Amino acid sequence: MKDKAKKIATMLMIILLVGTIGATTASATGLFSFRNTPGYNDLVDKWEEIQNEKQELCYMIESYGIDLPDLTIEQKREVFRKILELRKDGANREEIRDAVVDLLIDFGVDLPDLTSEQRAEIKTKIKAMLEDKYGFVFIELTEEQKKEIKALIVNMKQDGSSKEEIRAAVKDLYESYGGVIPELNDVEKEEVHDWIVNMLETDYGLDLPNLTFEQRESIKNKKSEIRELQKELREMFKNARFFTKIRFLRYVLRNLN
Repeated sequence: MKDKAKKIATMLMIILLVGTIGATTASATGLFSFRNTPGYNDLVDKWEEIQNEKQELCYMIESYGIDLPDLTIEQKREVFRKILELRKDGANREEIRDAVVDLLIDFGVDLPDLTSEQRAEIKTKIKAMLEDKYGFVFIELTEEQKKEIKALIVNMKQDGSSKEEIRAAVKDLYESYGGVIPELNDVEKEEVHDWIVNMLETDYGLDLPNLTFEQRESIKNKKSEIRELQKELREMFKNARFFTKIRFLRYVLRNLN
């Protein structure tokens, strides 16, 4: 049970690791932005806030009986360098995640090594189930539609809209393009979760921990809080001065623990 719980916990932490480390590197190619310039201490304080939230998430996961894998400081630094390198090369989030998974497997971490084809197949199965059983209609967005959604989110955030308001507005815009996203009740959400877990275990041999709905929601909410902090750090980093960025990146490398 511990082994299978550790696998999915590791995947959860990969997503978190990519997001948190990536928050300091997402704008590394735009080092010469000088508007709203935050200082070095501002970046460090935000980074430390993220680390504290990550630690709380780790404690939460472990309290649910899931053992998290340990990486050495040098391994964490190697992951950091890999993400920075990929960001500079223009890699997207999925490409970075795949590279981190490969790197962790090389470190000896026991992970489900799904191919890109298998991941695409899983997404297709889940979409088909949601369409067949719950009335979802998924559409392929055009580049223009993606830009419209992104602009909507940016504008609503600048206006101080809540997450719920932004989510509702994005849903309305998506449905205006022809998509359909029905509201699911708690029972239906559990049915979807159970179906996905059974499909992953049966079709792909993945072993997943048995978390309750409340536990999953707690993890989801904590991850959401961390993502918001990461976005704040990305914006701060983008607007920092060149040498402030260099100094801060060195700080991060020294303090990965």
